[in-house]
Amino acid sequence: MRQSTILIMLLLAASAAAAQSVIPLAPGFHIGPQEVAPCRGADLSVRHVDDNAAMGGQNLSTYAFRNNAASPCSLKGYPRFELLNKTGKLMPRGVAVNSRQLPGDETAGPPESITVASGKEAVFIVYYNSGGAGYMGKPCPTARKVRITAPETTRTFILNDQMITSCAKVQVSAIRKSTGVD
Repeated sequence: MRQSTILIMLLLAASAAAAQSVIPLAPGFHIGPQEVAPCRGADLSVRHVDDNAAMGGQNLSTYAFRNNAASPCSLKGYPRFELLNKTGKLMPRGVAVNSRQLPGDETAGPPESITVASGKEAVFIVYYNSGGAGYMGKPCPTARKVRITAPETTRTFILNDQMITSCAKVQVSAIRKSTGVD
């Protein structure tokens, strides 16, 4: 019995000593959450994903930034979204306003940092109103192109053939996780 007690005490002491030992890790290997660098404009591409039109001229258009780098990166904030005419000039009321919640959109809240894996996408949504049935005002201007700048970058993208007719201010959501297949 006495030998068992001594043996248990020796095992406990050895375990405690081992727990306090520092085991060197291989270079570049880290334990715990990893910091992800912000996405660089040069590593991104953008595309128009889809449109969702509702009664009253309400339109929600989804766009996606794709991470073309070999490693993950993060996006946070609002993209700059601008409506351009057919010659590429900024239209009146053509700069989208940042919005925490777009009309007809169920997602709301402040911008969050979104980690975008290599080859994957993060999305944002643009809201505009094209007047709809029964609209009695002047004809609304139509943008033929859009200029998009990713948050925290200076890289701009121009997408042609967008045909966005907007009778009021355009609104843009913060970057969010993609829920579809990319």
